[in-house]
Amino acid sequence: MKKLFAMLALVVAAPLMLQSNAALAEETEKTKQVVYHFNKADMNTIKAGLRNATNHVNSPSGPETEIEIVVHGGGIAMMTEAREDPQLAAAIDNLKAHGVEFKVCANTLRGKGLEVSDLYYTEESDIVASGVAYLADQQMDGWAYIHP
Repeated sequence: MKKLFAMLALVVAAPLMLQSNAALAEETEKTKQVVYHFNKADMNTIKAGLRNATNHVNSPSGPETEIEIVVHGGGIAMMTEAREDPQLAAAIDNLKAHGVEFKVCANTLRGKGLEVSDLYYTEESDIVASGVAYLADQQMDGWAYIHP
């Protein structure tokens, strides 16, 4: 009977222990920070940069790296073209599913007469006042900088 109770306790407790370990691991794993900078409208460059970020996410250091993608200027094409380009949309979806945050420049939106609703998979919380200022702030806070 003791063995049955012990076995039952393990069956009930094991998933709970795994969940708490996973939550703890998520909190402590992000020890590196990288910001990717997209400011060119060239779709080949944008798609290559997204492949770079995807490779980064899937690399051995990916799970411990917090990644942000900052979009401004011509790079806004990433978020407008993704509405019509399933391959581009899938790349963005995959990165977001892995916790990558996309930050979009409010100055660019104003300058191009765009609304948040014109962009693929973007919310008000994704908008930063100035893309270049945000990049500078992240770098001053110790984030590594990559410009594909």
